[in-house]
Amino acid sequence: MLVPRRDVDADLAPGTRIGHYIVESRLGVGGHGIVYRARDAALGRKVAVKEYMPATLAQRAPWGGVRPRSERHEAAFAAGLKSFLNEAKLLAFFDHPALVKVHQFWAENGTAYMAMTLYEGMTLKAWLAQLGAPPSEAWLRQMAGELIEVLGLMHERQCYHRDIAPDNILMRFDKSSGSGSFLEQRPHPLLLDFGSARRVIGQETQTLTAVLKPGYSPPEQYDGETSQRQGPWTDVYALAAVLYTAVFGKPPPSSVARLIKDEMVPAAVAGAGRYSPSFLSALDAGLEVRPETRLRSMAEFKQRLGSGEGFVPESAAATAGGLSGFGAAAGAASMRPMPAVQPAAPSRGQRLLEVVLIAVLVLALLAAAWFWFAR
Repeated sequence: MLVPRRDVDADLAPGTRIGHYIVESRLGVGGHGIVYRARDAALGRKVAVKEYMPATLAQRAPWGGVRPRSERHEAAFAAGLKSFLNEAKLLAFFDHPALVKVHQFWAENGTAYMAMTLYEGMTLKAWLAQLGAPPSEAWLRQMAGELIEVLGLMHERQCYHRDIAPDNILMRFDKSSGSGSFLEQRPHPLLLDFGSARRVIGQETQTLTAVLKPGYSPPEQYDGETSQRQGPWTDVYALAAVLYTAVFGKPPPSSVARLIKDEMVPAAVAGAGRYSPSFLSALDAGLEVRPETRLRSMAEFKQRLGSGEGFVPESAAATAGGLSGFGAAAGAASMRPMPAVQPAAPSRGQRLLEVVLIAVLVLALLAAAWFWFAR
């Protein structure tokens, strides 16, 4: 995500009261908002409060509120504010373990806020870095299943995330679990930063925002925020890219580069023998670079994944442990390098065809030049 530098005094000071919440500290900051750790003054519980504060459009006013940076930013700021409240309303409507739980949302101080459950955990990106080995297929299926389910529910409401990546998935820590190690627990993914507010801001301020993550954003997102080609299949690509990253240690190449020359090693090749054919073929089908040939929905993605039952991996060290004892297997396993795919040498016929095509192109250019000067 490309955003300008945020003002140094943009944060609310500890002790500031917003609604009936008291700000304690800042938890995180993004291009379109700031998240604070706060305390409910009435109930005493800890919550996370997100403030609509788009860095490209707004600034902190002397009286503590939020205001547009200039008159030319007012329309986009208002559109984003409306979408922020709509997003909060949408999130509050659903009650799913893989989705942020919104307790309350309101407008105040020239902006808007939403109070959410405060979760403990780490991002999938950090989790994979600490793990240091490919997760088991059983673990990945468990994680993917919850994300597919919640994204399917959101897609039914015509809302698309468009920013799914390992740093936007929180792996929650379950204190009630008998396991002492975070890495040994079953996956409890939480989808962060739903993109509905960003979608409207992008339509209004096309030159100021870009919700793009190379490796995870499909090519239709590069067409612009108003592209009619975006839909459920856009999130299918990103989720398949997340699973590809977890399995092979790095994301696929940029989708735009793949349109020119696709050098992605297929999952079916790179993971052969370690993961079931149905699992790997689902990743490849979800990573089809052209939207019209890609899996069209989360339901299709789930069906393509299959169950994987009966598959026995070649390397027990890389996949042993399943959902329990996974941390112990991870210590012994190492990330297998992706096999290099050597391009086949062109045949004599192919070389001859290339020469003929180049000659035809040169003749066409010469003819065009002659015609131009002869006019």
